[in-house]
Amino acid sequence: MNNVVQLIADIGGTNVRFACVPVDDDELLNITNLHCEDFAQLEDALAAYLATIPTYRITRICLAVAGPVTQDTIAFTNNPWTFSKKDLQQKLGLEVLIINDFSAQAYCLDMLKPQELEWLGSPRPSGKNLRVVIGPGTGLGVAGMTASGEVLATEGGHISFAPANLHQIALLQELWKHHSHVSVEHLLSGAGLCNIHRANNPGGNFDEELTPAAITEGAMAGDKKCLQTIDDFLAILAAVAGDFAMAMGALDGVYLTGVILPRITTLIDRDVFRKSFVAKGQFETYCSTIPLAFITAENPGLRGCIGALRRS
Repeated sequence: MNNVVQLIADIGGTNVRFACVPVDDDELLNITNLHCEDFAQLEDALAAYLATIPTYRITRICLAVAGPVTQDTIAFTNNPWTFSKKDLQQKLGLEVLIINDFSAQAYCLDMLKPQELEWLGSPRPSGKNLRVVIGPGTGLGVAGMTASGEVLATEGGHISFAPANLHQIALLQELWKHHSHVSVEHLLSGAGLCNIHRANNPGGNFDEELTPAAITEGAMAGDKKCLQTIDDFLAILAAVAGDFAMAMGALDGVYLTGVILPRITTLIDRDVFRKSFVAKGQFETYCSTIPLAFITAENPGLRGCIGALRRS
């Protein structure tokens, strides 16, 4: 086997996923998932992974990180890690490409196979317009890709939450008690599930507050309060997806990804989700022509790193 590889990593607020890929192939080798909290800094997690692949000769590295990447110093949004791009490259003695984690998700769009998309509704992309990818996980990521393949990195998860009905206004009022600015990420993320659950049950005893996993498990088991949390989460996600479709002119579609959706896939009413996506008043007809899909592929962030390396 050829041991010349490129190292790639998809780094979020909770997990860091490493892999290697041959320079002339798309096969992901030595995929490893590590917990960010187990390491003081990114360099420590990287060193731990490198120790597992001593026989590989690495030529380039691509790191997809959850946070802005426009400055030399990278500070992660949802974990305490920081690092200098320049210092890391000097220490490793290798070319290191740093991209936003949702830029990686966008780069993956062109690498998806037909069976790795679940379409909601009949519209399909023409290949001539912009696409948007959105995904709730530890945070909420949003990125765009033009028809020519240019990726538009954003911090769209931090736009202000706009309630769509009286119930969501009540949720916002509860969240305002804890946050001076309520972003969509405060509802559309792992922590967002907890925020919605708490806001739906004001005055409850949260000394033993449910975790995101416990909420999803409770909903799967039929717990009414957990089901309400999931219903709110999905309604808000669909509405936000529609907002970004209009704001970015994503006429070739909105693609939903992230670690939360696969865990609740059996609870998603696809027709209701699509209706919430297009419910934009006088622009409902406009939104009804926009494709909407769930990405069902494994490791889209890592695969997007391959796409980024190819384009660099």
